[in-house]
Amino acid sequence: MNTNSLAKKLKALRTSRGMSQEYLAEESRVSLRTIQRIENEASVPTGETIKRIAMALDVAVNTLVDSKMLDETSNLNGSIIFFKRLLSKTNTKDEIRTFKRFIAILSNLKQKDLSEDQLQTLEAYLYYLELEKIPSYSYELYKPKLNQLRKYLKTKFKFVPNTFYTSVGIAFAVPFAVSFSVTNSIVIGGILGLIFLGIGLLLDVRIKKQGRNLNF
Repeated sequence: MNTNSLAKKLKALRTSRGMSQEYLAEESRVSLRTIQRIENEASVPTGETIKRIAMALDVAVNTLVDSKMLDETSNLNGSIIFFKRLLSKTNTKDEIRTFKRFIAILSNLKQKDLSEDQLQTLEAYLYYLELEKIPSYSYELYKPKLNQLRKYLKTKFKFVPNTFYTSVGIAFAVPFAVSFSVTNSIVIGGILGLIFLGIGLLLDVRIKKQGRNLNF
């Protein structure tokens, strides 16, 4: 990392915003001593420090440094390792659930027989999400990113959650069978309920054979 270039950019951005070193340190949750050492070219900051400073300055990380130096989620394997590391650093239940969901989805995708084009498209989207640029004090931002990924996999890759149609079949079958049984015949209501359930099961089997089922 070019500390001279970083020092100049940081000082220029800070002063252009009328921010003192003390104020930047407070806003970024980075120690004043660290800010001073970076601007004096006496320290090479970690990726976490750069992310915090960039967020406080309201600029993209690559405004300060070459973003490739921080990219950890540009491929599927790297993304899984990245979230396992985040998981090991938190004790917050909500964050644990979010990181586990990311790991489960990405691990499931890794097991899929994706074509080279599909893999490149997926990894390009992971890069687009800029997951590695979220500072540790903003972990809550990962939840909307997770929802974005889920939506993308459904629309772009046509993936369907495991047992999705079976669940839909049950949702329709139970109330329909009950209401029909009350007003007409228990046997007919039960048969119609089983038909709904059977259709759901068949659709899920078909989706699985096509390799489009995914653990969302």
